[in-house]
Amino acid sequence: MDLEIVRRLVDSDIKEVDQLISDCLKSEVKLLDTINDYLFKIKGKRIRPLLGILAAHSCGIVSKKTIVCAAVSEMIHTATLLHDDVADNSLIRRGNKTIQSLFSPAASVLTGDYWLSKALSLLVSQEDYQLMGFYTKAVEDLSEGELFQMQKAESSDTTQDDYINIIARKTSSLFVATISACVYTSGASQSIIESMSNYAYYLGIAFQIRDDIFDYLPEIDTGKKSGEDIKEKKITLPLICALNVSPLEEKQKMLELIKDSDYDDESLSKVTYDFVNKYCGVLCAQNILSDYSKKAIESLEALDESEYKKELEKLALYVGTRQE
Repeated sequence: MDLEIVRRLVDSDIKEVDQLISDCLKSEVKLLDTINDYLFKIKGKRIRPLLGILAAHSCGIVSKKTIVCAAVSEMIHTATLLHDDVADNSLIRRGNKTIQSLFSPAASVLTGDYWLSKALSLLVSQEDYQLMGFYTKAVEDLSEGELFQMQKAESSDTTQDDYINIIARKTSSLFVATISACVYTSGASQSIIESMSNYAYYLGIAFQIRDDIFDYLPEIDTGKKSGEDIKEKKITLPLICALNVSPLEEKQKMLELIKDSDYDDESLSKVTYDFVNKYCGVLCAQNILSDYSKKAIESLEALDESEYKKELEKLALYVGTRQE
């Protein structure tokens, strides 16, 4: 799926979002402006604003508040990445040097704080408590999800339910906030908002599962090095699926290797990769991913037919089947 074709459908709205973010983040601190200029140059796919704008068009009319919500979503997302890079000691993200590697961990954390505070200030300026509720819940979930993942990485006992709980908070929560808020600002009914919230939840789960599957597919170039999750002791769905069907003795041995802080990272990645392949962990995870993708598409049944609805369906299908 060519995301640029989808973007062209809402090009003028996305340009408004970009301009609002740029205007909102201007400061009198030279270092901050330098960092922000770099972040603007390496900006990613902006999936969340894109989804929010498409969802609003599919349910009603895109308003100034919709543009604000889309901007807030991207600003919160960027803030979490800046914080995550420090927590994970990441030097590269999607093929680009991180702020912490170019400047310092403190600069990354403080820039993330700045983006988050500006996002919330922009939200407060709308004087709409329901809008604020969508995003404050997401920020709460993002923090809890990250800490719960750290807890599970320490204990190396992540179950499938734990994993879904983690990614529901770390990924789906902001999808839900973005789409629910944008649909709300389009004038949609409460029942439609709920349906679109379900779409966002299932899509967010599928989106993260896809990303975690790629970590076990080194032949696919996503800009992210394969094998990074297990080096950080993160037990994700492909490995969980393999652990669930492996003999008890092999399962225990694999978990002991993961817990062993003295075991070489590269060797651990290789052993884990072989283990996941042996027990078809990627195929199992792909089947679960496909189920979430289908549930996302089913959640759109309440919408009237439109080109925007079709693109939302295509995006869910793309996430569920994409191979690059």
